[in-house]
Amino acid sequence: MTVADEVADEYERFGPWIDEVTTPGEVPRLFRSHPLDLSTARLVLKVPRNVARRDVRAGADLYDHLLVVDDRDLTVLSRRPAEPGTFTVRTLALDGLASVRDVVSLLDAHLTVASRDGTSVTVPYNGSAREHVTRLVDELRGAVVGAQPTPLALALQRAGSELVASERLLDTGGSDGGLLADLAAVRRTQPHVVPWTGHGRVVLRPVGGGFATLVQRVVQSPMTLHGAVLAADGTALEVLGRHEWLVRGRTPVSSSSRLVVPWSALDAVRLVPHERYPDAVVVTFVAGRDATRIAVPAGSAAHRLLAAHGS
Repeated sequence: MTVADEVADEYERFGPWIDEVTTPGEVPRLFRSHPLDLSTARLVLKVPRNVARRDVRAGADLYDHLLVVDDRDLTVLSRRPAEPGTFTVRTLALDGLASVRDVVSLLDAHLTVASRDGTSVTVPYNGSAREHVTRLVDELRGAVVGAQPTPLALALQRAGSELVASERLLDTGGSDGGLLADLAAVRRTQPHVVPWTGHGRVVLRPVGGGFATLVQRVVQSPMTLHGAVLAADGTALEVLGRHEWLVRGRTPVSSSSRLVVPWSALDAVRLVPHERYPDAVVVTFVAGRDATRIAVPAGSAAHRLLAAHGS
């Protein structure tokens, strides 16, 4: 195939979807100078630019990222918009994985992978292509299967199992039923994941007095802490929620997020009351230099569970 044929072929294949790369000819032309051994890669995905095909010309660089997972690393090749024809290379060692979070809000989506050394990489993508990103999350998750849990992780696993045995049926509230669908989707590929506890939406009231607080209570839409599910297996903690933990307004949110924290990475859990909303507690999962935050309702089963092993 000539260069012209390759240009035309890449242009014809271009769309908002994420494609798996299995042959050298499927590698975006921008990234072909990077040494890539497809025979040893566990998964290779190419992420297109967020632009309609009618707005690009044949011959332009059409892909923003190439994601490569092998037995040791996640390598992310990223197009430099300001320097056409060039790209950056980021490599995260899988044995240093701290957290993975996949967030989708309609078509606006992004995947963030963080390492224990404090580095992270975020890849924006079109939410319609989430299926392939889910495969990538599961590949990263699979890389830490069998890794030794930290002492804190072992304690949390025991407490989570006891909570499952004593809790009533998982209840996320009628308006947060989509979380149960997200849980079912996770369990289709990770059948050993067990839900520990869940909660629905909670409308929060700001603390303090004065005119500003009065205006916020009377004029502005209320702040809502959206529902979530905490689940786990022997490999990782899974937190399923919305694109943001706190969102202004009472309307249910249809976005989705999946946070995966490997048990082998978890060093500490820190809890503090939210500085503005006393009915919410901010939870920080610490893995090396990485700190990943969620919010849960004060007094909820999730709060009690994490507080019993946090600081």
